[in-house]
Amino acid sequence: MKLLATPPDLNKIARPNWIEINLDALCNNIQFIRSQIPANTKILLPVKADSYGHGSLACSFAAKFGGADYLGVAHISEGMLLRQYGMDLPILVLGPCTPADFAYFVEFQLTAAITDIRTAMAFDQFLRDTGTTCKAHLAIDTGMNRYGFDAEDFNNIRAALSLKNLHFEGMFTHLATADMPGNPKTEIQIQRFTRLVDVLEAEGLRPEICHCSSSAGTLTHPESHFDMVRPGLALYGYNCMGAAPSPWPIKPVMRIKSTIRHIHDVKPGETVSYGGYWMAQQPTRIATIAIGYGDGYLRGEYNKGFVFIRGQLCPILGRVCMDATMVDVSHIPDVQVGETVDVVNGELDFRISMESVADDHHTIPYELTSRVARRLYRKYYWKNRLVRWDYLRKEFGVKDFKEYPLR
Repeated sequence: MKLLATPPDLNKIARPNWIEINLDALCNNIQFIRSQIPANTKILLPVKADSYGHGSLACSFAAKFGGADYLGVAHISEGMLLRQYGMDLPILVLGPCTPADFAYFVEFQLTAAITDIRTAMAFDQFLRDTGTTCKAHLAIDTGMNRYGFDAEDFNNIRAALSLKNLHFEGMFTHLATADMPGNPKTEIQIQRFTRLVDVLEAEGLRPEICHCSSSAGTLTHPESHFDMVRPGLALYGYNCMGAAPSPWPIKPVMRIKSTIRHIHDVKPGETVSYGGYWMAQQPTRIATIAIGYGDGYLRGEYNKGFVFIRGQLCPILGRVCMDATMVDVSHIPDVQVGETVDVVNGELDFRISMESVADDHHTIPYELTSRVARRLYRKYYWKNRLVRWDYLRKEFGVKDFKEYPLR
């Protein structure tokens, strides 16, 4: 085997596809949400599931710069990782806490979600026995029926909030239908939570940070703002109310790009992709682009959707493959292998927005963004510059990984 005299520059490797994460847009969206809530109301940015696929480290540190007050994750390991890279904002683990987690909440100074009185008492005992402290938020079920204390279970809620060692800094619930305008369940849930907050305040037990609003609640139900809001989809720049252009001045944080890898012509009667669900009715020029369900691009519907090449709409033909998608480029003269393809870019055209692509496949933007594969190279916009992670890391002062960062 004989190699080149000089190895190629790994920073210049040609990328067949990539995503662009606009952290400037994230910060702008944070400031917009700030303008919609009372001055003293905090903002929690959910960064669970790798910030819905946008990258939890980059988004967390950008959000800290942009004015977010709190971060939210689903699982304790997600919060631990942020601490291990030096993140010092408060981090709420929104998923239920279990006894196996107690030591890790203390070691990494994470805030626990407590969903039942047995766990609350066990955690309080653990803290007393170990001479340690930890913050927690009480999870309240007002109608979502996922987890939490029943909103009418006043005795156990009082008992939890009266514990001596576990410090209940907050209390929260989650709205099940806030993105469904006119659904009466939303107001019922808000009323249940408000009643509980009022009862606890009268008894001197009200936690400092009460919260229940996701994106839809934050933007359409101001009575649900309380002390903190948790808008996820809106902060990442997508319309939380459905597959339509956002009525709010938010900007999408993620764009998905690809390149043309092959061009060929097919004759009438020939079919394209698995199953042969698209058949040429006339001579057709086809471009094969490097994006597929292995990258997180949805496969469900065939002959559905578009991409943009040179600013022109190109229909998807047949089924999306694992690593490739075929599109019609007959109307683009002299199209070339290597040209850039806009796969998802709501700012360019709403027909290839995250909302539209998700709607084409009968799902929601959350699913599409959170499925984005790690093999897609990430580029970041920060202060109007397109930069790599190694540059961002220095800019944000992200520390080297440390297994036990607080020791």
